Amino acid sequence: MSTSEDRTLPLLGRRGLVIGVETAAGGALATALGEAGADLGLATMRADEGVLAARRLQRRLRGAGREANVYAFDVTLGQNVKVSTRQVTKELGGLDFVVSASDEPLTSPLERLTDSDLARVTTVNFYAHVFAIRAAVDEFRRPGQGHALLVVPETAAAEAAAYRAAQAATLNLVTSLSEELRPRSVAVNAAVVPPTAGSAGLDRPGPLVVEILSAHPADVTGRVYHLGHSRPGADDQGRA
Repeated sequence: MSTSEDRTLPLLGRRGLVIGVETAAGGALATALGEAGADLGLATMRADEGVLAARRLQRRLRGAGREANVYAFDVTLGQNVKVSTRQVTKELGGLDFVVSASDEPLTSPLERLTDSDLARVTTVNFYAHVFAIRAAVDEFRRPGQGHALLVVPETAAAEAAAYRAAQAATLNLVTSLSEELRPRSVAVNAAVVPPTAGSAGLDRPGPLVVEILSAHPADVTGRVYHLGHSRPGADDQGRA
């Protein structure tokens, strides 16, 4: 029998890791998940000023009675993500979901991009998501199921071919990995979000993300959800 607390805090008792909480989307989604009852590891993409934003979010969530700890990841190094995810899992007492919101926009004509630029944009906007899922799957084995949600911000910039290509690779990853991990009861989905923090659906993401992470993985995997594009009062829609 469900209780009123189950309805108001549908993620109560769930433990999650949000990577990239210093980004607009990462911070907004972490807030929504914490307000839905989840205990969280709040991870930045690197050990820089983003940690200050993560600590502000930590104080807000702890004030609401949630467990929230801050971690400085290096999302460009797979081994760092793996070791840090293991630490988060140990301190939370388990891991039920990971939200990977790593993002580094790059707007420049292709002929002006250096090899270093191309490596960076691909690593942060694609490989970082791969690292996050790979690390989390090792921890999901303990409870036997889990969720991975990859966040992909839209861009209106004209000269962002490499950035968009890395994002397209992330969306393709959802399709391929969802089939690979389905037998292990791990769901892999993506959330496409507006590019600005003030866009509708980011400050108040609504029930969709919470609903995804509350569902059984077999019932919701391999989908791309578009957040923040609905008219006021309408539900955001997901599509396979």
